[in-house]
Amino acid sequence: MSREKKEEIKEAVIIDKKKSKKKTKEMQEQNQNKMESIVEVENEKENKEQKETKPYFFPRLVAYIIDVLIVSTICTGVLFFLPENKNYKKYMEEYEKIQTEAIEKNTPFIEVMKLSSDVVYDLDYSNVFPMIVQVVLIILYFIVFQFYNKGQTLGKKLMKLRLVSVNQEPLNINQVSIHAILINSILINMLVLASLLLLGRNYYFYASLVIQVLDFTLIFVILMMILFRKDGRGLHDVLAKTKVIQEK
Repeated sequence: MSREKKEEIKEAVIIDKKKSKKKTKEMQEQNQNKMESIVEVENEKENKEQKETKPYFFPRLVAYIIDVLIVSTICTGVLFFLPENKNYKKYMEEYEKIQTEAIEKNTPFIEVMKLSSDVVYDLDYSNVFPMIVQVVLIILYFIVFQFYNKGQTLGKKLMKLRLVSVNQEPLNINQVSIHAILINSILINMLVLASLLLLGRNYYFYASLVIQVLDFTLIFVILMMILFRKDGRGLHDVLAKTKVIQEK
């Protein structure tokens, strides 16, 4: 083999080694970049989890009380400008009279229910418009305002809480609606109104008792789930695919 040929082979080997070293270096850099990206993602996830922690029950309770007081105050202010409901006052006096006499005479519970049924219907029917106003205000505050305020009511904002979607997607109006319908008594109030307007005097009293039992059951189930689930999600959160987080 000639000397020139040997030199060419030698140069080719050197070039191949350089290319191999360069390729190995590039692969190492790529692997390093991948590792850095994975670490960065994990750090972001950890930081987000640290920021979005499960709130204790007390802050949620305080936020709820604040929100209820706000809505009640607004509702009272709106109703203040309406004419006095004399029928409501009259029926309330009749209802209180029946209850007082039942206690004094030790009247059986079944008899008290029969005596109260008509008065309860008249009492609630005379209060239909204020009930509608209350439902509208609850919807505006707990659904519309909370949605456009990115999952926060004034109570939640003061307690540094926020309603978010569990799937990391932006909170949508359907989720906020389902959440509020259950936890903020919208469902119960709508059932009461429907019973008043559709069932009539004969069946309303008994329907109202069923609705009261349903209301108590919902509150109890939601409370137990919030207290004992690891993620602190109540029935309203599970159905709406939401959760309440504590912001730092």
